[in-house]
Amino acid sequence: MGTKMTLSARAELTNALRRRYSAASGADKRKILDEFIAVTGYHEKSAIRALNAEPTVKKRQTRARLSLYDEAVRAALIVLWEASDRVCGKRLRALLPILLPALERNGHLHLADPMRQKILAMSASTIDRLLREARSATRSKKIRRAMPAARRRVPVRTFADWNEPPPGSMEMDCVAHCGDANRGSYVNSLVLTDIASGWTEAAPLVVRESGLLVETLERVRLGLPFALRALDVDNGLSSKASPVAGERYPRSRCQGHRELKTSSVSIEYSGLPHQSRSSLTIMNTRSV
Repeated sequence: MGTKMTLSARAELTNALRRRYSAASGADKRKILDEFIAVTGYHEKSAIRALNAEPTVKKRQTRARLSLYDEAVRAALIVLWEASDRVCGKRLRALLPILLPALERNGHLHLADPMRQKILAMSASTIDRLLREARSATRSKKIRRAMPAARRRVPVRTFADWNEPPPGSMEMDCVAHCGDANRGSYVNSLVLTDIASGWTEAAPLVVRESGLLVETLERVRLGLPFALRALDVDNGLSSKASPVAGERYPRSRCQGHRELKTSSVSIEYSGLPHQSRSSLTIMNTRSV
């Protein structure tokens, strides 16, 4: 009996009936076989072979696509990527018309016209794909450092958590008077700013040491015209201020009020952006 079933539909029906046919008894197998022959038009022997055969998964045939960019193009692209300070593909794509002639003009690259046209015609996704191995080779794994126990005990509060606090809620930061070079001996300024009133206190620190910081903070606290209710410090000072702050004073991730005054107040207070330890006497005299 002839039918008009397509090959794909016939294969789907065969796969659906194959398990039922293998698990059925003799009489049930005869019924399934007769129905299968009637629907598909198979000869009986062909139908039995089809139902007893192992299911086959047809693999999709894909044609291998020839690569447009060889290793020479990849090597030239890596040179351009390194010269651009390893920017992403989108930024490097926009920079290529300027960067490539500049490197050729200064003798860092010597490309033939076909290779130059290939590089300039690259899309951002193609650039990222060709640079994937180079990026993974230069990417270093960051070592996660354990947070000190004292710092973990101090909660984090952002600027949004300040809800019109009363006077006494202050933010604190430490300013290094080292100029452009962070080396050698230099003085730090400990700056505290009140959120409600803008009252600012500044005190010198010869070094950033926890004991000296706590001692200076206690001296500033005693000289305040109001009681110190809360103190928000940045992540770098939270562990050093823990003997005073404890669990009552949270770390702050955004010190908007303090940042407005820290730089100008500390420079005006100290007189110079770069201070040595010999200037500590002058700063201490000003703080009296």
